[in-house]
Amino acid sequence: MRRPFITITIPMVIGIVFFYYFKIHIHFLLILILASILLFLFSIIFGFFKREYLIFIFFIIGIFITYTRFESSVLIKFVDKNIELKGTIEEIIYNDEDMDKYIVNVEKIKNYKYSFFNNEKMILKIIGKKGFEIGDEVSVFGILKEPKKNTNPKLFNYKLYLQTKGIYTTMTVKEHEIEKSGEKVLPWHMKMKLNFRNNVELVCNTYLKKQNSSIMKAILLGDSSYLEERDYNKFRDLGLSHIMAVSGLHIGIISIFLITFISYIGIERRANTVLTLIIIWIYGFLIGYPPSVLRALIMFTILFYSKIAFRRYDSLNTFLFTMFIVLVINPLWLFDIGFKLSFAATFFITSLTPIFRKKFYPYNGRVMTSLYAILSVQIGLAPILVYYFNSISIISILGNFILIPLLSKSVVLGFILLLFSYFSNGITLFIGKLLNILLNINHIISEGIYGLPLGKIRLLSPSMTGIISYYLIIFSMFKIIKLDKFNYYINKVIIAYLIFLMLFNSVLPLVNNQIYISFIDVGQGDCILIEDGNSHYLIDTGGNVFGNFDIGENILLPYLIKRGIFTLDGVFVTHFHDDHCKSLPTLMENINVKKVFIGHENKDNKLYNNILDVSKKESIPIYKLTKKDKIYINKNSCIEVLGPTEKFLKQNVGDENNTSLVLMLKAYDREALFTGDIEEKGEMHLLENSQNKKEKIEFLKVPHHGSNTSSKEELINFFSPDYAFIQVGESNRFNHPSEEVLERYEKRNIKIFRTDESGLITLSISPKNFNISVYNKNKLSIEDVILEYGFEINYILIYLLLSYIIIKRNSYLFKELSIDEI
Repeated sequence: MRRPFITITIPMVIGIVFFYYFKIHIHFLLILILASILLFLFSIIFGFFKREYLIFIFFIIGIFITYTRFESSVLIKFVDKNIELKGTIEEIIYNDEDMDKYIVNVEKIKNYKYSFFNNEKMILKIIGKKGFEIGDEVSVFGILKEPKKNTNPKLFNYKLYLQTKGIYTTMTVKEHEIEKSGEKVLPWHMKMKLNFRNNVELVCNTYLKKQNSSIMKAILLGDSSYLEERDYNKFRDLGLSHIMAVSGLHIGIISIFLITFISYIGIERRANTVLTLIIIWIYGFLIGYPPSVLRALIMFTILFYSKIAFRRYDSLNTFLFTMFIVLVINPLWLFDIGFKLSFAATFFITSLTPIFRKKFYPYNGRVMTSLYAILSVQIGLAPILVYYFNSISIISILGNFILIPLLSKSVVLGFILLLFSYFSNGITLFIGKLLNILLNINHIISEGIYGLPLGKIRLLSPSMTGIISYYLIIFSMFKIIKLDKFNYYINKVIIAYLIFLMLFNSVLPLVNNQIYISFIDVGQGDCILIEDGNSHYLIDTGGNVFGNFDIGENILLPYLIKRGIFTLDGVFVTHFHDDHCKSLPTLMENINVKKVFIGHENKDNKLYNNILDVSKKESIPIYKLTKKDKIYINKNSCIEVLGPTEKFLKQNVGDENNTSLVLMLKAYDREALFTGDIEEKGEMHLLENSQNKKEKIEFLKVPHHGSNTSSKEELINFFSPDYAFIQVGESNRFNHPSEEVLERYEKRNIKIFRTDESGLITLSISPKNFNISVYNKNKLSIEDVILEYGFEINYILIYLLLSYIIIKRNSYLFKELSIDEI
């Protein structure tokens, strides 16, 4: 069978994706496995084997290996239980002044029933300062937790990130709940890795300037945490983030250097190749075999073997074979950004570069070939980069074209620096000076390019349907998929589907007249987005109450950008507490905020003064609202101020909670009340100043996160809402919401929605009805699957279509590659 891994790898990938989004019961999976085995045996015995059978079998294999990966965790069975663990510190994530974070290899599990030995990683967070070292044996008693997935759509999925690394549980303890029980002799492989990292750090810090040292450590170890945030953002915006994660480029550079050097000293070709392969595989081992490096190592090994064995090198089959091996090792790497970028870059270099060469035949020198490769990568990675980073850089082509040669030479000099650090201090010092000069030149050029206008364009995250449609168009334009050779009806289906998508996405915003209210999960805080498709308003912005996690930078700003919201028509600040407006300065500095609305001033409040300073710097006007003021969203909806009154403000100066801005959204004869953090005094003031004795509303944002100082009987009876929304952090130290408060709502049959349980909650109001949807659900109906996983369903459908095209036709023949192209 020619190119067998087309038939093997693509169905397996679809199986992995299918199982991840649509979990399959073990009994049904066993039936599928049995059916695939019987199908395979009968087809062999009776001689009617077909390629379609193989496709089905490896689809099932993809499902099976993903299932076994998820079921490999033993610790997951003890989640939410008190448990005693003994293990070894394997990696230090960070050591802060008041908190430590480690990866622990758990070797023994003990609870009240039994104890047994295990070998599984977990994340251990210690509140306090312990200062453990790698290799320390620790004993800890606490409650295991399952990591949280993203609770707002398209944001970073911490749970999946840890799962790709084989970590399924976390534990947070105080410093007195853990003790050091000994020092374990590290196994030889961990010692090698640790010594290599320490040596890289020592040599770079000794012979290079501080900034240059950070860059080289990041490049050589593939760890961007060594970089300052600005430097990391600069490399990312210049399209050079792959330099900071050891990739095929590094392996290629090192291989070319080694082959040239070893041949120069007179070692014959076969021995040269074997020695080069041994060295690059050892290097991959020392940095932990990330998927991008493993991909490059396997492909290089096959390429070198084909050279010395005089065998034809088929790049497409090798590419898919490599993907097959990497995914068998860890199927969840399919969802890793490094895996996607590495394999996508390789695919587009191998497929588009030969087309550029052929198209511009007279211009095929080394410089132009590099330019073709850079263009191929930029075209191929564009939608992936926009999806994850929400920006595209016009100058990234220039950055890659100029800076990659410099950084490539820096990689070579860095390895020479490491090599001579063992032999000669004088030579090492000289190489260090050369490397400093080269990195200084790189810094000057990169700063110059980074300062060019239009260097970064922000874009919303495309849907999976949009991404696949983009690739279908690119494949057709470059004739990787030759649509003219396909069956008329297949072409008709493809074109009709794409036309339908374009029309649907174009017409939908024109006919959509709904008001959307999104209760964004910002942990222990309030943040509500109100929009009608044209206008966007926020009520509060959330903000971390304690800890060093920046809600604005890590949750709210990315959420808005991924939604394509780069302008806010207004931001309402209910009051000046961290959990309601600490993220506002971050928003004002990064997106276009037209207006800020406040209910009162507080010049003694540090946060108020910070907002005032940033608003002046960014020329954003601040308006003080009073009772009965109205802000119109559109002709059918407005936000009305219900309180507080000026008299109440004067009587309660400094009482931030009770002087919260209270707002009523009126849309299509429905009303939603937003109460900030008012407590009993503020609630009574609201009722006393109401024009009615009783006012029925449909929706209520529960005051003060459900605290027992709020939501008094009088307030609930007065407004008598049908639905109540609580914005609250999971396992918060304030014990919000109060059980007493929850009972008050429940005994009145008021349906409660909570962000700590449901993540993002979206209320949509139309002229005739309304709908409430939540992002995280325990159980999904068919309607939920269609609504929440529609993009993924499209993704799988189009993936199946592409698979059929590739498997059935194999229309594009990949050319043989040189080392530079891998």
